[in-house]
Amino acid sequence: MLTREMRWLAPDRDTLSNRTWWLTLLSMGVAIGMLALGAVVLVDARGDAWREAQRASANLALALEQDIVDNITAYDLSLQGAKDALEVPGIDQVSPQIRQIALFDRAATAKYLGSLVITDAEGNIVADSTAISPHRMNLADRDYFRAQKASDGTGLYVSLPYRSRLRGGDPSIAISRRLFSADGSFKGIVAGALRLQYFRDLFAGMDVGPHGSIVLIRTDGKLIERFPFRAFDSDRDVSQSEVFQRLANAQSGQFVGVSSSDEVRRLFTFRRVGQLPLILGVGLSVNDIFAAWRTKALTIGYALAVLCMATVALCLLLRQELAQRLAAQTAAVQAAEKLSVLAATDGLTGLLNRRQFDVHLDREWRRATRDGLPLGLLLMDVDCFKSYNDAYGHPCGDKVLKLVAGCIQESLRRPLDLCARYGGEEFVVILPETELAEATMIAERIRDEVALANLPHSGSQFGCVTISVGVAMAYPRPGEGEYSLVNDADRALYEAKHQGRNRVCLAAVYPSHTSGASQAAARATTPARRQAWSS
Repeated sequence: MLTREMRWLAPDRDTLSNRTWWLTLLSMGVAIGMLALGAVVLVDARGDAWREAQRASANLALALEQDIVDNITAYDLSLQGAKDALEVPGIDQVSPQIRQIALFDRAATAKYLGSLVITDAEGNIVADSTAISPHRMNLADRDYFRAQKASDGTGLYVSLPYRSRLRGGDPSIAISRRLFSADGSFKGIVAGALRLQYFRDLFAGMDVGPHGSIVLIRTDGKLIERFPFRAFDSDRDVSQSEVFQRLANAQSGQFVGVSSSDEVRRLFTFRRVGQLPLILGVGLSVNDIFAAWRTKALTIGYALAVLCMATVALCLLLRQELAQRLAAQTAAVQAAEKLSVLAATDGLTGLLNRRQFDVHLDREWRRATRDGLPLGLLLMDVDCFKSYNDAYGHPCGDKVLKLVAGCIQESLRRPLDLCARYGGEEFVVILPETELAEATMIAERIRDEVALANLPHSGSQFGCVTISVGVAMAYPRPGEGEYSLVNDADRALYEAKHQGRNRVCLAAVYPSHTSGASQAAARATTPARRQAWSS
């Protein structure tokens, strides 16, 4: 009679038909479940991409607003300073030099800020921050002069973009305030120029994607600046556009709209710029927001489709695969045995890896504790290894690590001695039943072997590859932890580095002090110290 396994491997036709039918249904259910799960994941990822774009654009708009407010506020302080100085009694009777200092002692000097000027009631410049003798020029045709003259409640006024007459046609806007005579009538204005290049450089430094935009608009719909910059955008009236109508109706917010200038659908985030008559808008292209998601969705979609088809196909092929199960199990056992060997060694140097080092150190520590024997430990590090990698490349760096590993193995002549790669360019040697003097001799032998290899190293003071070694030894006692020994060796290694590298330094000989905190500190040596050793 066939056993249960034999009946499974060689079923009759009806049994095989039933099992195939049920396996087909199961595979279809798994395929549908995978597709449903993939759809849920993709929908959730799409929502995450949208929410992240909303957060990013809001933060970007806030940062831009703060920068603009800070700069214009600082410039307004200069206007206020000049305005206050004009009201000082006797200011007109002092020398031109003193008057210049009094009026413009707080004038801003940043690279984007132009000259500050003071005009009379007719628009003639009577004082200029850039020259003691003011330029003979009339500003009565400028919109900022007309606005200040027309109303005594204008306050701080931000002008339309214009070509500066004082800076060779440099595109600028003016920040101005009204001057009052003693009877409250119009006396002139104090105004300063802010170059549009400030906004262009500020906006250009922000990442809004290949089809994103940033706009700065006056509250009357006049465009101050736009990124990406286009020459015909300056002073353009966008007050009738749908996007501006939504911008103008709130202090801040977000919405999706189509730009009238390029017909791109964007997520717009807008904010009023402080108390200024300006609106800042950041637009992220909807296509850019979902570009990465679409790529991911296509990749996952194709992968799921392939996996679903493979699931069904594999179920149909299951019957013949069952016949090979025993052979596969045998092969799996052999592969597991090989994998266990690989898991215990470092793939580059062939030495034991860090995990196996921990296992062997624990074993040797307990044995030394039981038998009352000394236990030595060497912790070594390749000197200036980072600069070697930078100068010669990582393949050559790998050769150095193999060289050091070979020198360590050649220098260890006792069966009980064990070496491992501790991490990066660090190696460790466990020396059972070894006093400090003998451990030091072994450390010097390893260091000499590496130096005698005379591998050129232009970044080292010795001209060749060298190592530094920290030596520690302890007589373990019950209740102590093994990582105090590693900690001692680590301190000795640090001292060797501190003293100039290419040397062996010894740790003090004393019974280990092993609290849980000290063991944890030994397991996680300070990254900054490791970086300092490598560089």
